[in-house]
Order: sequence, then C-alpha cells, then structure tokens
Amino acid sequence: MDEKLLGTLEPREFDDLINAFIDRAEPDTMSFAAFDQATSRLAQEAIAETIELTGSVRGNAIVFDSAGVAPVAAHGNQIFVGGLRLVVRLREPEPA
Repeated sequence: MDEKLLGTLEPREFDDLINAFIDRAEPDTMSFAAFDQATSRLAQEAIAETIELTGSVRGNAIVFDSAGVAPVAAHGNQIFVGGLRLVVRLREPEPA
C-alpha cells in the first residue's frame, strides 16, 4: 500500500489499516508524529457538539453567564453537565 497521511484516508481504509496492524504477528513501530495525528483525529471525531460558555471575571472569581443550552447549566463559577459539577477557581497571579 502506498503511504498516505491519516487525514487523507477514507474511513474504510483507516479501519483496514488498524485491523491489519492488530492482526500482525510481529511487532511494528509507529512514529510519534503519526501517533499524534491518529489520536488527534480520533479525538476530533469523538466530539459530538461544542457548547460555548461566556462569563466575566469579577474580583477574584469567574462568573459564567447562564448557558441556556441543555444539558449544560452554569451558575456563578460552577458548570453542571449531567451528573458532573465543575467548579472553576482562579489562582492569584504569579509574581512577575
């Protein structure tokens, strides 16, 4: 097979390469660049939706605007996603 960048492969070609790699009897190597490219592509494909949150810094806290997009809710410095609560806390700036 001719060498191609992962970004130019059709999904079926990618699946065939992965299956051929798994079925190999001998160990194989992959460059760090190719591995990074593959993981980046898989991570991008795993993102189903992007929700943007806006807010402002007030004093020593970040205050999010109401998200208003299910399943995300924001209140003050907290973000709620399903059964998960994310609390954002700001650190004091590092001395210059």
